[in-house]
Amino acid sequence: MQRIPIIIDVDTGTDDAICITAALLHQDQLDIKAFTSVCGNVTLDKTSQNTRNVVSYLGSDLPVAKGAEKPLEHELTVAKSHGNTGLGDVVLPASPHGFLEEPAWEVIYRHALSEKGQLQLLAVGPLTNLAMAITRHPDIVPLIRKITIMGGGIWGGNMTMTSEFNIYNDPDAAKIVFDSGIEMTMIGLDVTLKPKLPDWVVDEAAAVKTPYGDLVSRIFDFMKRRKIEIGGDDPNLHDVIALASIVRPDLITTKDFYMTVETEGTVTRGMTIADFHCVEEKAPNVHAAVDIDIEGFWRWFVDMLKSSSR
Repeated sequence: MQRIPIIIDVDTGTDDAICITAALLHQDQLDIKAFTSVCGNVTLDKTSQNTRNVVSYLGSDLPVAKGAEKPLEHELTVAKSHGNTGLGDVVLPASPHGFLEEPAWEVIYRHALSEKGQLQLLAVGPLTNLAMAITRHPDIVPLIRKITIMGGGIWGGNMTMTSEFNIYNDPDAAKIVFDSGIEMTMIGLDVTLKPKLPDWVVDEAAAVKTPYGDLVSRIFDFMKRRKIEIGGDDPNLHDVIALASIVRPDLITTKDFYMTVETEGTVTRGMTIADFHCVEEKAPNVHAAVDIDIEGFWRWFVDMLKSSSR
């Protein structure tokens, strides 16, 4: 099997760290060229250091590049659910490795050129870095094979009534990416809110005595404690579902829509709007996730973690 050349763009908080874990455990399928960081769950200095520390803790020296420290037009709104550092109360050793000198968008462009149309991008934070790559280097568009994002949603938001956190934080960047013409799969809240973290998965993770199991188990413990403190449903993992859609596409059901992003609305800023009835008479530009095999997803996740022991 030919591996997929890919760059993974993260705003590393708790669920991003789990996504990184899954990516590193799928290097038989993924040729990871770099991780790139963006402001989002927390500020850029924290998302960058979190990314570097997570990658190193899991025994990898893959490169990490810093990206945008603010959205294109709006002020950053951080996510309180990830704690002050972004990783909850999980403390990792400081990585011995530094960062690439190039900014994230230049790293994306460089690899797009070298991979000659085969590079894929997985973006699980605000889309600022991707938008910067597209606006600074318009010739990148035919060089990107596909973009997969965790963001948006058809039926509502988690930041506002209408907007999901990543898109809300930089709707202008999201619109650039949605309108770019690059093939895109949107793994939105319509599916990422469905798998609620079950106790049996927490127990299975705790039994995996590797750095991978340790990191995931500690993050799960934080998530569960937060749930007790603030109430609400069991935790969701969001970002790793976008990764799963690449390595296990059979777990996800998608439907094609023409979609756009609202950048200005008082109530609808960051809303990802699907043209259900073809009012715009435009060709679909997004494969939007609409369903997920929940049991299959959790079995895949547990089997993946256990593979780190082999």
